[in-house]
Amino acid sequence: MSADAWTRWRQQVAETLTRHREFPELDRQLNAMHADLKLRAWVDELTDEEVQEMLHGLSACIDAIQGSAGEASELPESTS
Repeated sequence: MSADAWTRWRQQVAETLTRHREFPELDRQLNAMHADLKLRAWVDELTDEEVQEMLHGLSACIDAIQGSAGEASELPESTS
């Protein structure tokens, strides 16, 4: 890509971003999509071992939350 093409492309991106700043909901959606893309790139770099470790940790968290929810439902309701 030539320097002129690169400069034009950067200007177009800057103009587009400026236009979207006028619309906060679009800006929020773009930020969410950007964060999602960064997360996907990060996940793609994980090894199978790291993915298994994360899934194991997630399962433990879910089990703990479900256990505490079950305990909370067994508690008597307070009287006000």
